[in-house]
Amino acid sequence: MTRNQLRRLVLDNGLRVLLAPNPTGASIGVAVHYGVGFRTEPGGHTGLAHLFEHLMVQGGHGAPPGGYLPQVQRAGGLADAKTRQDLTVYYAAAPASALEMLLGLEADRMRSPRISPRNLRTQTAVIDEEIRLMVRNRPYGAFPWVLPRALHSRAENARDGYGESVDLAALDIPLCERFFHDHYSPGNALVTLTGAFDPDEAQRLVRRYFAPLPGRPVVAAPDAPEPEPRAEARLSVTDPHAGLPAVAVGYRMPDPVTERADHLAHLVLAALLGQGRHALLRRGPAAPAGVTSLSVGCGLFGLPLDTAGPDLLTLFAVHGSGVGDDGANADGGRVTDALDAVLTTLAENEVDPGLLRATTARWASGALRELGDPSTRAQLLGSREMLFGEAELTERLPELVRDQVTGEQVSRAAARLRASHRAVVRFVPRTTTATATATATATATATATAQGKAVA
Repeated sequence: MTRNQLRRLVLDNGLRVLLAPNPTGASIGVAVHYGVGFRTEPGGHTGLAHLFEHLMVQGGHGAPPGGYLPQVQRAGGLADAKTRQDLTVYYAAAPASALEMLLGLEADRMRSPRISPRNLRTQTAVIDEEIRLMVRNRPYGAFPWVLPRALHSRAENARDGYGESVDLAALDIPLCERFFHDHYSPGNALVTLTGAFDPDEAQRLVRRYFAPLPGRPVVAAPDAPEPEPRAEARLSVTDPHAGLPAVAVGYRMPDPVTERADHLAHLVLAALLGQGRHALLRRGPAAPAGVTSLSVGCGLFGLPLDTAGPDLLTLFAVHGSGVGDDGANADGGRVTDALDAVLTTLAENEVDPGLLRATTARWASGALRELGDPSTRAQLLGSREMLFGEAELTERLPELVRDQVTGEQVSRAAARLRASHRAVVRFVPRTTTATATATATATATATATAQGKAVA
């Protein structure tokens, strides 16, 4: 897609609009991004951005009985929302005939969401239950949140998306109303439409529903530059729900704006290390024995170019007791030893050209498949437009990774990681051998879903 194929529009109230029509198909995707995430939360109010997502999902005051979601479902659509470091996105996919309805509902909650004491109490309880299920009582639930806490020094960059229960309990209606006023203005939002719609008609509908909303000053997100870590961070987490020990490793990623080529090389490096059947840490002489589950990815949620702020390349491995990151282990099979050995080899010798081609082709193919879904495409286009002013990057990214990342760049990325200060976190189970055996399968399943999902 070229820049001329996207239509950009800015309303008088500051709302930005991105139109990406596709004449084929019969469905549409709608995404509304707001420039607010858990990095934006005021001090002492962790979890506020995620809580507000829950409040907004209920819809605005003009929504019909039952709220926003039932009406979308009755029209044959699906809808949800996600909170990330810098953004909150509300998205839907529906038949093309539902476009006007979706725009009306989005404008309604942008004007005035349903914020009430009862709704606040209900959604706070829902999030408390999410924290219990997804973090406290889930095997390895501290991953990935423990890595930025270990590697970052700024509070803004070390937060998790759920927040602390004590902070959530202290939130009140005036604070939520102030948060809405400061961060949910039209000037801090972007509406993205994809799929089977007429761009002229869509532009008319956007103006009809969103232009009457009053503009107001935008409160800028905090600038939280992160200094480079001065030493390797090592810590241990006792996990009463884990069936097997595990290790998590995190490295700082290159800046996605000022170091774009290096950033993309790290995406390929992560894929070479742990993604696909032939990944270097999965098969061959370098792969550590006894690893039952392995994930390697870029981004806190395993999503590329998902934030403009400090981000991580992460590895997470569940393993047998003989191959963990344990200084007393003398068999040389530690996960971090294997990782270091592979990084050293890649730094000193360019990756096999055939393996590089296969890895980048698979990565690009997966990225292209995602764009076939109108809702996913709307989310990605809007996210890259909000973060970098480059919606087109979404369409170009598969080609950039497949055709422009070289073996030399991957070697430099490996050398950079090998020389950098990382975070290494051991997960130590507090279970009996019988329990460990019985829960190994559930543990691997939990690990597979631990990354790649934003807080919802």
